Amino acid sequence: MTTRRFRGVRRLFRLPSAEQDVGAAVDEELAFHVDMATDELIAAGYPPDDARRLAMARFGDLEAVRARCQDISSHRVTEMHRSDRWASVAQDLRFAARGIRRSPGFSAIVLLTLALGIGATTAMFSVVRGVLLRPLPFPETERVVRLWPANPAADVAKGEVSHTEMRDWETDLTRFTAVGAFRVLGNGMVFGEAGAEPTFARTAYVTKGFFPAVGTRAAVGRTLSTEEHVAAAHAVVVSHAFWERQLGADSGVVGRQIRLGGESYTVTGVMPRDFAYPEADVAVWVPATLLGDDDVGAGRAARWLTPIARLKPGVTLEQGRQEVETFLKGLATRFPESNGGYVSAVAEPVRDTIVGSVRRGLLVMLGAVLLVLLVVCANVANLFLVRGTARTREIALRGALGASRGQVVRLLVIESLMLSLVGGVLGVLTAWWSVRTLLALSGDFLPRAADVRLDAGVLAFALGISLLTGVVVGLWPALRASLTTRMASTLRESGRGSVGAGGSAHRARAALVAAEVALAVVLVVGAGLMLRSFQQLTSADPGFRAENALLARFSIQIDDNDANREAAIARRIAVRQSIIDRVQQVPGVIAAGATKNAPLTQDPGESVPFTVPGRPAPPQGEEPRVLLMPATQGYLKALGVPLLAGEDVGRTAGDSTAPAKAVISRRMAEQVWPGRSAIGETFEYRGITFRVAGVAGDVRSARLDSIAGFTAYVPDAVMPRSAMSLVARTSGDPARLAGPIRAAIREIIPGQAFLEVVPLTNKVSDAASTQRLFTVLVTVFGSMALMLAAIGLYGVVAYVVRQREREIAVRVALGAPPARVMGLMLRQGMTPVAVGLAVGLGGALAVTRLLQSLLYGVSTTDPLTFVGVATLLAAVALLASWLPSRRATRVQPALTLREE
Repeated sequence: MTTRRFRGVRRLFRLPSAEQDVGAAVDEELAFHVDMATDELIAAGYPPDDARRLAMARFGDLEAVRARCQDISSHRVTEMHRSDRWASVAQDLRFAARGIRRSPGFSAIVLLTLALGIGATTAMFSVVRGVLLRPLPFPETERVVRLWPANPAADVAKGEVSHTEMRDWETDLTRFTAVGAFRVLGNGMVFGEAGAEPTFARTAYVTKGFFPAVGTRAAVGRTLSTEEHVAAAHAVVVSHAFWERQLGADSGVVGRQIRLGGESYTVTGVMPRDFAYPEADVAVWVPATLLGDDDVGAGRAARWLTPIARLKPGVTLEQGRQEVETFLKGLATRFPESNGGYVSAVAEPVRDTIVGSVRRGLLVMLGAVLLVLLVVCANVANLFLVRGTARTREIALRGALGASRGQVVRLLVIESLMLSLVGGVLGVLTAWWSVRTLLALSGDFLPRAADVRLDAGVLAFALGISLLTGVVVGLWPALRASLTTRMASTLRESGRGSVGAGGSAHRARAALVAAEVALAVVLVVGAGLMLRSFQQLTSADPGFRAENALLARFSIQIDDNDANREAAIARRIAVRQSIIDRVQQVPGVIAAGATKNAPLTQDPGESVPFTVPGRPAPPQGEEPRVLLMPATQGYLKALGVPLLAGEDVGRTAGDSTAPAKAVISRRMAEQVWPGRSAIGETFEYRGITFRVAGVAGDVRSARLDSIAGFTAYVPDAVMPRSAMSLVARTSGDPARLAGPIRAAIREIIPGQAFLEVVPLTNKVSDAASTQRLFTVLVTVFGSMALMLAAIGLYGVVAYVVRQREREIAVRVALGAPPARVMGLMLRQGMTPVAVGLAVGLGGALAVTRLLQSLLYGVSTTDPLTFVGVATLLAAVALLASWLPSRRATRVQPALTLREE
């Protein structure tokens, strides 16, 4: 009867088939108590059915009791499982730590390799994050765009606008909430407080729509008002860095008067710390209406401003560009003399204009360092494979004692994760040092360099890459080491010495070596191409001789607010000539001359349209353009530009009726007057006639990788400018004459401030800074990959020699010559190398196309580089295989077989 009642209760509490044993145990326990209560009631005289009904009633809602008991039991089982799991993991952690301590040499090699790989990857990611990914200091950055008028007929891809034309942009464009413009001139204004050394404050001249377009508010005070722009008020907004360094972080700076350019300016506000636009070193922003005609020219044709705008919500970049293009076509029709040909527009997001020049290079470098990390993973995985083979007996014993394959894999993966996390910590320290080195190498060319830092996001990336690396390098070796099919044979053979490496294990290690070699080929080919390109770039003739030349850049600080403009210009020209004459008297100076902006500085000159008298005039806007360089007599000699024909630039423009003398570049002479001498020919610009007095060599004015178009050196009286780049050619080290030349200039203008006084070779070096940085990076990455591949190959061959000592001893005992044994080991080592070379060269042919924009004078399929890299890698691999293979020829058969 009891059994029947028990089954009835079990039927009452039968669990669904999907529930686990916990539910079954609860049902059995409840059924037992119900049966006990029923038996007690039957013993007390109740009929069986009544006894069962009363027993059930005593328990109340059995479903609720059952659910509660099941919850309690499930919770206890879960807690027990969790406790057991954590206890097992803690035990694995202790075993892993113990195993790491027992193998200090292995652990040190793994940690060093991981630190290099993770450190390089973290450092490169921090640069990419700071430059490309970190938000710009503009609200709704995606709506801020840069705009340029384009003149396809005159080959002007990104032109500028005049201050007069800018008023039309501000009033006629309707798809933008604000339209402004800016210009950062080469020198800037001189900042000088009483009793302090005057310095140049990098100056941005902005229109009234500039600050509304970028949308960034001042951190202290306010930005420039419309009224201040209209009235050309002496108002200024200062950068956060200028406020801290030059103004002492004055909390009451708003309304303070400061001296800029010899005049008093009222500070209206301080920009936020992270606001550095349009250039990183801008110190002050002032109304563009303050610039005079002598600095930028006058009228609608005087183009010197670059527009920037903020799109209205919902307006796309293309819609904005189309409106600007329609607007420009209307201007070209209304003002053909000044706007003819400017009939198309270019629009780009502001982020692209800031970081676009380095985006591809940085992404390529990030890809390269990820390839290095893959080489690191392959190398460490190979080390774990070798160590796993050596630990076969230990793992077999664990399996024999009851450890499951999952437990063995977990132990080995935990060990690799512990090493990778420690390697990650060391990698972060390496990254900190590497980032500082990268920023030092980048010079001033890297945009947003101030935003590059090891912040929480970078540290999270380092943690993630460390964990991923630990899993990648540990999982496959752990799975192979945990195979249980050979455990019995392993234990049987344990008394026979070392366990031989199976064919599959050797193939796995060889595959990893082949992968390392293939990745190394890609990186070393890239490094070879970059090195060849850098060599081509730095050996290219810039058109001038930078050696033994000193460059002094400044703006002439004299009071030339003369009521008579011609008298003021004449005084400025006289002061400039007095400076040159005095500098030429400095001992050690061979020649001296000046222009507005020397080659390879930020503003190489002013490109203007010109016509040739007697020839049919081209359509308006389609005239050829020439880079006009106001220069003094002796400038070409001081710069080292060869004078190919004729005579140098004169001291003055000549009398008012005669054409001004000009020295033109060889390219201009050959293309404008082909087949004949250009000496004596004339060309015109804005009513000024120039007579060609000489022909000089072509100069790379803006970039080392391209020669400027047409260039004409004209007397400075034709284009009077306050900016001055003085070049002094010296008989010795120009750096030693920096002080005397600075003092000589201050004899003419007391207290003159200087933007820079540096050897001209510094400017040439700076012009190659982008190429230099990327070349150094890819060379370092390629060298790391080559070194790791060689180490991995050495390790594999050395291990094979060690494992095959008995076989080698037998071969030697049977009369095999040492050369044959050596050849056997070399073939085993070089086979994966050959496979890796073939795969790597094919991959390099595809991948190096990404370097096209970074190369100069070298093809991405340069055969010399590919052949040289293949030869280098083969030689390194042969050496890495030969060193351990030598050991095979020195095996002592008797001793080895006796040990067996």
